[in-house]
Amino acid sequence: MAARLVQYSAALIVCGMVFASPSLSPPVVAKTTNYGDLIDPGLNRDSCTSALWNKNVLWVCRDTQQVLKNGSIGHHLVANTASFSGFPSSPSHPKQLLLSSPQGYGPLFYAFEKDECSAGGCGDNVCGPGICGDGTRWVGWPDTTPLVVKRGLFGWVDAYGFMAKQRLRGLEVLNSTGNSLFKVTSRFPGENIIPSTTMHIDAFWSPTEVGYGTACHVIHDGIAYLYGGTPNAKLAVARVDLSRGSIEDRKSYEFYVNGTWTRKTPLFTDPGIILPNTSQKQGTIYYSPKWQSFVWIGGDSFPDANAYISTAPKAEGPWSTPQQFYSGAVGNGTLPCVLGARASQPDGRYGRLYIHLVDEDPPGPCNRLRCV
Repeated sequence: MAARLVQYSAALIVCGMVFASPSLSPPVVAKTTNYGDLIDPGLNRDSCTSALWNKNVLWVCRDTQQVLKNGSIGHHLVANTASFSGFPSSPSHPKQLLLSSPQGYGPLFYAFEKDECSAGGCGDNVCGPGICGDGTRWVGWPDTTPLVVKRGLFGWVDAYGFMAKQRLRGLEVLNSTGNSLFKVTSRFPGENIIPSTTMHIDAFWSPTEVGYGTACHVIHDGIAYLYGGTPNAKLAVARVDLSRGSIEDRKSYEFYVNGTWTRKTPLFTDPGIILPNTSQKQGTIYYSPKWQSFVWIGGDSFPDANAYISTAPKAEGPWSTPQQFYSGAVGNGTLPCVLGARASQPDGRYGRLYIHLVDEDPPGPCNRLRCV
């Protein structure tokens, strides 16, 4: 896509919800607290994802540009970048979150491959890696956060990220060549060094297969559940027993097809992979011990800023009909306020949930951090 020089600001919403009964009732929103915009000095970013890392939060964002001294947006575009932050303060004393980028502006978090115009070019008033000379671009947009599989002493973190290999002209998909697997590692504590990433396996999922792990993921009882989108914008799920296998080993995967788990990899078009009442739209899945349920939080169609919740006793379902629990005001730019690329990490101790919104400048009323 030929990127436009627009300015985005992200807002975080903290949601405190209570269940009368997870199996019988939708969650009830207790209250909303406004935290304000995320503070990201000098950077203009599109949708961010967030993950609990190592006593801090790792944010991975889409298209990133510099905010120049005169307030305008620079012409150089980086398809994905990363930052650290601390945790949100208590809703009783809301404070804005500050994102830190110790690597400075410029480095990609997930690098482009050689066949993805990695050297970069220019198109439609922007230049950068992944932008081709013919005006097309490889997007390099993460749809979800890295999946953390191990945390160790002294800041050691091992994680994996899936990235679609997709080329666009405008918003038209010209070709999609599968999904590659990246290894993401940290070997230092604190927030002074952004995790390193390496392209581990090219086209881990082929174009005829579901991009398991690209939509959302969760680990529960030592099993990683990886979700990917289907042709009708629903979800399909695969799983890996981490005590016996590895995310990078295709032989470790089982796939949920026609109501049962199988080792045979299904095709993207297989109707038996579809999980009813699910949605591919930007969201996240986590397990709530308090509710003894898997929980999906996600948005609806652009340009709305509505948040929905669905629960299931198992990762594969059955999933309840999504219920709207929050509605943000739509912004006043040409790209109005939308739910961010992923809801942030839950806080199971207090029944809070952290999500964020993204809006184009001029700022609309959705650019706020709230506790719902």
